[in-house]
Amino acid sequence: MSSSDSSINTGIHADPYAASSIQDFLARFNKKLNSLVEVLQGEQEVLIKGTADEISQATQDKFACMQLLSDFIANYFNNTSDNTNINLEQSLKMMNVICVEKNIQAWNESQELIQFCRELSDENSILLANRLKSTNSALDTLYSLTGTQQTKTYDDSGHSNHSRVSRQLASV
Repeated sequence: MSSSDSSINTGIHADPYAASSIQDFLARFNKKLNSLVEVLQGEQEVLIKGTADEISQATQDKFACMQLLSDFIANYFNNTSDNTNINLEQSLKMMNVICVEKNIQAWNESQELIQFCRELSDENSILLANRLKSTNSALDTLYSLTGTQQTKTYDDSGHSNHSRVSRQLASV
């Protein structure tokens, strides 16, 4: 990436997670997501004993989770506000919850994300991976995901606009 590239302009450069290879990271990250989605879709009939509709819904759910994951990472790198570190923490908490609660074990338990980040030879990407694995308390974030697949609108804290309703539903 050349120094004339303005896609991650001023405001990001002072951030400890910024790097010259961010665009390359995002491109490879998205490629990894797409590859994983294909695997998840192919495994649905084996993983789930159910009707065709149930299998289809489970596939859609996992695809939606992976898309959210990609969106959160992209949002962090494209955010030039003073809250980039806060946004990163929220994104990583959400990612951790998605991996655990949606049973994306091939990614979460095998530490495939850390291995992938290390392959990039990017110090900042390794920091991202380590932060993801060290995040283990995100109950509020989990509640914000409940029943909100149809919306992708999040406030500054990383919570869905439906999070209050979701928390009420989850407590019933």
